[in-house]
Amino acid sequence: MRDQAISMLYESVKDRLTISLNDFNKCLVDWEIIPLRQNDEVIGAIMQKGHELHIGYGKPSKASIRGHLMALKKVIDKYGYATTSVLKDNPKGLNFCKRLGFIELGQESDKILLRCYRSKYVP
Repeated sequence: MRDQAISMLYESVKDRLTISLNDFNKCLVDWEIIPLRQNDEVIGAIMQKGHELHIGYGKPSKASIRGHLMALKKVIDKYGYATTSVLKDNPKGLNFCKRLGFIELGQESDKILLRCYRSKYVP
């Protein structure tokens, strides 16, 4: 299941990365990978390490993703906030994060750093 979820994550970012799926998989050895399912099919995943998380869909969701966002709630409940980052050349990802409730903290190299204290999509 982990390999399938990582494959879906890779599908969501492969156009912006310069590494292979195998190397991507090696980079995630320390990360918790949470498969995102829809109709018994893995369509994406959340990768989490401490208060940092990233979400990616290898296949488009055909229904609400509200249930998928429970990982965000768990991180906020545990740490008081969640962090993520988005590549500067990914306006779609940045807009998605902002809709979830993330605010920009600043920039580091080619990334925009974000933090979320509360999301309107999770109780």
